[in-house]
Amino acid sequence: MTSPATRTGVVPGASPGDTLARALLDTGSVLRAGTGRLRVAPTSPVSAARLPAFQSLLDRLSRALGLPGPELVATSEGLTAPELAVGRRLAVGNTEGAGRPGDTAAAGNAVVPELDDRAVAETAHRARTAFPGPPLVLTARDGTPLRCWAAGPPDAPAVAVVGACGMPVGLTVNWLAALSTRYRVVTWESRGLFATGEGAGPGGPVDHSVEAQSEDLLAVLDGFGIARAHALGLCGGVVVALAAAARSERIDSLSLWHGDWELGDAAPKTTHQRDMESLLAMAARGPKQAAGLHRILSRPSTLDGLRPDLAHYLVHPYATAELLYRYGQLNGTLMTTDCRKLLTAHQPALVVTSDQDTTAHPAGSVHVARHLPAAELRVLPTGDHLGAFDARPHLVTLAEEFLRSVTDHPRKDT
Repeated sequence: MTSPATRTGVVPGASPGDTLARALLDTGSVLRAGTGRLRVAPTSPVSAARLPAFQSLLDRLSRALGLPGPELVATSEGLTAPELAVGRRLAVGNTEGAGRPGDTAAAGNAVVPELDDRAVAETAHRARTAFPGPPLVLTARDGTPLRCWAAGPPDAPAVAVVGACGMPVGLTVNWLAALSTRYRVVTWESRGLFATGEGAGPGGPVDHSVEAQSEDLLAVLDGFGIARAHALGLCGGVVVALAAAARSERIDSLSLWHGDWELGDAAPKTTHQRDMESLLAMAARGPKQAAGLHRILSRPSTLDGLRPDLAHYLVHPYATAELLYRYGQLNGTLMTTDCRKLLTAHQPALVVTSDQDTTAHPAGSVHVARHLPAAELRVLPTGDHLGAFDARPHLVTLAEEFLRSVTDHPRKDT
């Protein structure tokens, strides 16, 4: 099993340098999102005399990790929401190392980890090879590059984890860690929203249709030599998983967690869903409209409703105006596609929701479970929407019980 602490990269006993390197990688998607240098502020007091030493360490580690290093500024005044989220994750100045919210240092006396060139290289190597490891860039069927990961025994039954649109792999890494002890687990990040080469920025425009996004699941299976797989979808990823199952016999079964469904008048939506639809529709109208929204969403108040340990993932699609424009197209398409036409998928399915989900209305999942030909519904008494990404033990147990019920025996899916 894994825990949210694993996702953050905080490892008991890890050195401050190792923790900072992992935090840099964990925020790499935002650091690489734009062409400029992201600004961050210390989260504990750092004297002006020590700022250059911290900046030097950030620069050296970032270069070793292949990332554009952030610019360290004295205070958080004037920083945007993405800059604040990244800065809080890096936690420069904390006495026990980055990534531990709440740690404090005596005023201005934060200690700078001392790393020579060899230590920097070794620290970066440990960070890069820590679970889930570096991405493999595979090519989608229309030529779009995709950042992909695989973990677990190559000859075990395969599970494709389909995360929420636009979210970095870190948001689903707890599921990868939990399931990869028994299964071959693969995943990828949404097309057109992540830098896939050495430079910054997400590359050229991409097809944002549901068909293209569901084809990506099959392309990932192709890239890892997997013939068939179970698909586990989370949030808007349920639409991609269901669309892939409806079009391909290579999807053996489905588990659909806290789905964000468009079902017309068959199921209500939450206020959050309706607001997000409106926001994404506006962002998708064009770069000018996205730029205007981006200025609003860059305000620090955007972070007020976000879990601090997840904020650096959740702000990624809003990091630049261009990303917001693309996110409006990609996720907007998922949120507005009528899923009733996909409810013919005959594969065994587990549909999971919670009465406490105020993000994606549980009634949508109830409707989907009732109309899929071979679905089982589980409405949990507790657990909010983001909690599904934590892969708590009881959720992993539920997922594994279903996987065992639809897997006759371990087989090599290549």
